[in-house]
Amino acid sequence: MQPSYMFTDKEHRGPFEFSEETGGLSVGVESVENIAQRVDANDNDLLLGTSEEEEIRGPSPDGSAYSAPAYDAASISLTSSHTQSEPVISNSSLPTYSAQSSLAIDDLLGLSLSSSTTSVPSPPFLKLNAKAVIDPGTFQRKWGQLPIALTQECSISPQGATALTSPQVLLRHMQGQSIHCIASGGQAPNFKFFFFAQNAEASASFFLVECIINTSSSKVQIKVKADDQSTSDAFWNLFQSALSRFGSP
Repeated sequence: MQPSYMFTDKEHRGPFEFSEETGGLSVGVESVENIAQRVDANDNDLLLGTSEEEEIRGPSPDGSAYSAPAYDAASISLTSSHTQSEPVISNSSLPTYSAQSSLAIDDLLGLSLSSSTTSVPSPPFLKLNAKAVIDPGTFQRKWGQLPIALTQECSISPQGATALTSPQVLLRHMQGQSIHCIASGGQAPNFKFFFFAQNAEASASFFLVECIINTSSSKVQIKVKADDQSTSDAFWNLFQSALSRFGSP
């Protein structure tokens, strides 16, 4: 409990007197009687509460001896330690978040670490029918109806450009990769081919290709149409791989 009085005279320093000495401080303790006499003598300089005035006053009129008010050392020590320590702020009222919630927030903010290591999924595995067949009328109808799934430009190797002396050379090579030619034409250095292929696991799924090759520049222009456009990328990987090996020993 804080005292309800204050000193108005700087000379009233309570039960301790401090004197500076070389090398440290010394503390002198006055007797209880001297304390009581000094308090009575300077009563005009103090602003006292009623209960405190009764506690520190000297011997009562009936002659009983002065007794200092009782105190609990443990409670004083506890109070002192709480007073000197910094206040503790409870977090019980604050919302708590689990690790899963934190990850969800990171995902929402785009701070999740896992997103930086996620690779682009590869195209689905595609197997072509080596004995695929389509008649010219069906090919022409599909070519006119289907949208272009993708357009690509690539190059053939110098060996491939040199080997392409006639369309038949490339036709035989691509047929070995289950990609068949339905029409071709042109002469060096410009050749034009129409290829088709069939998904081995889906008989109604065809791929149609227009391929224009310039052997002088080794440039190739490709247009692909497909019944199932979700497999167009997988087919393009197969077609490009087959074309890149043309002319290799």
